[in-house]
Amino acid sequence: MMIKSHMNYYYFLFLALFSVFACSKSEIQADADPHLKNIFYIDSRNGNDNNDGLSPSSAWKTLAMSSEHTFKSGSKLLLKRGERFAGTLLFKAEGTKDDPVKISAWPENDTLSPLPVIDAKGYPAGIQITNTGNLEISNIEIISDAGVPQENEALKKRYGIKIIAAGGYVSKNIKLKDLNIHHIFSSKNVPGGGQNPTSNTGMGIYISSDGTSTFKDILIENCYVGMTGHTAIKIRSAAVDTSLYIHDVKILNNRLKDIGGPGIQPGKCINVLVKGNVTDHTGSLADPRMHGRGSGIWPWHCTNVLIEHNSFMFAHGKMDSHGAHIDHHCRNVVIQYNMSIENGGGFVEILGENYNCSYRYNISINDGWRRKGVAGAVRDGEILFISNYTGKNVEKEGPYNCYVYNNTIYVREDILTGFYLANTTKGLLVANNIFYITGKTHTTVRNGSIVPGEMPQNVVFVNNLYKKAGTLPDDFPVQDSVPIFGDPGFANPGGYAAEDYIPSNVLVVKDKGIVVSKLPGDNIGLKNGLKVEKDFFGNDITGDPDIGAVEMK
Repeated sequence: MMIKSHMNYYYFLFLALFSVFACSKSEIQADADPHLKNIFYIDSRNGNDNNDGLSPSSAWKTLAMSSEHTFKSGSKLLLKRGERFAGTLLFKAEGTKDDPVKISAWPENDTLSPLPVIDAKGYPAGIQITNTGNLEISNIEIISDAGVPQENEALKKRYGIKIIAAGGYVSKNIKLKDLNIHHIFSSKNVPGGGQNPTSNTGMGIYISSDGTSTFKDILIENCYVGMTGHTAIKIRSAAVDTSLYIHDVKILNNRLKDIGGPGIQPGKCINVLVKGNVTDHTGSLADPRMHGRGSGIWPWHCTNVLIEHNSFMFAHGKMDSHGAHIDHHCRNVVIQYNMSIENGGGFVEILGENYNCSYRYNISINDGWRRKGVAGAVRDGEILFISNYTGKNVEKEGPYNCYVYNNTIYVREDILTGFYLANTTKGLLVANNIFYITGKTHTTVRNGSIVPGEMPQNVVFVNNLYKKAGTLPDDFPVQDSVPIFGDPGFANPGGYAAEDYIPSNVLVVKDKGIVVSKLPGDNIGLKNGLKVEKDFFGNDITGDPDIGAVEMK
């Protein structure tokens, strides 16, 4: 019996030691695994900054606490839904492409509760990030409406999200998704080129690199930006070297409403896709502090930009303020399959030093209604504005080899809209468009934008359909060589739906288009080709193209 008792003792001792060893091994593995303790929580009501932040029950309380940490690959910083967080989040992280760092809301699977709100009143930005890559920010609401400046920068500048690359840093893989950013106003207005003598520089999303740094792979998707003093989304490099321009930008399915300046403004970017967005009242004066001037989008010094399937509506402003305009020094910007509705500046705006750009298969409704001298406007609106402006105190030239074809354009009778063509234009094709303009038109004049003694070269208007004769003014420097006159038979002219502009008059529309080819002397055309396979609605284009943006069945 004694022997058996000793055996039982040693047996249970062995089991106990084995259990301890197993538990210790499990704990060591847990501590060694960086993914088991990399989720940090903030709870502004019940949290405490003396906590470790590693669970909902031990959450931090303030944004300032998280700003003191550098978050490693795979980490998450989660703000509690339905709560308000005052101040600014200064975020530092070191993620990887396969394991990015994330800022989001908790509970993570709760899509019904309100988003957490960062109220950055008085601070430069709600979320501010410098030299960080492989980062995803989602499901956060951000406001920053003036307030007493807590930092000098906040007096005249304000951002919902501000992301900076500087000092030679290359930031990769930035994703901003499902954000609600609104009421972004700096504490003080400053002199600007907006509607009023001073403008507010509040911006929703601002991504910027200095002359030594860059970004690669930016995604902004499913965000709402509204009520900003100035721009909604601005992405711009300060680089002179094109190799340091910002590369590979996607701006998808965002809604921008009541924006004081432009909606989307990429500058010095290469390879940009802007798709599925809505800009509604850019250049807004819904708040008297706003800039009051802005197009839905304007790329500047950009190459390879595709702008498609967007709606640009109700842009206001004394200058520019088109649905989408191509600012100077761009190459291969293609604007296609968009709705452009009631934009005061107009429909087509192509500035100087632009090469091989295009507007095609868009529907424009009542664009170009602005009148010089009315409501502070200093320029008339135009359906077609081909300019040679290349910046202040810079020699004016171009644009070069641009293509405007198969667009459907409707302008109601009470709008006096214009056409403008810079004398330095070298290469422009305007073909297969429907100009359903029932009111008067005129040729607009720009003081200082015409080079005396020069005339446009290689400019061709051909095979466009006009609702009535005289749509191109008699004093316009180029006339249509093969005009077509008639009524396209729209389903509901004057409506705001794309379906309202489906034509029914086979005789003047069906298969009446010409095949668009390169202009003489142009070896490029468009990088992605002049031939178009689908119409505005995605219907196949069969046989000869039709006139306008819609292929008749």
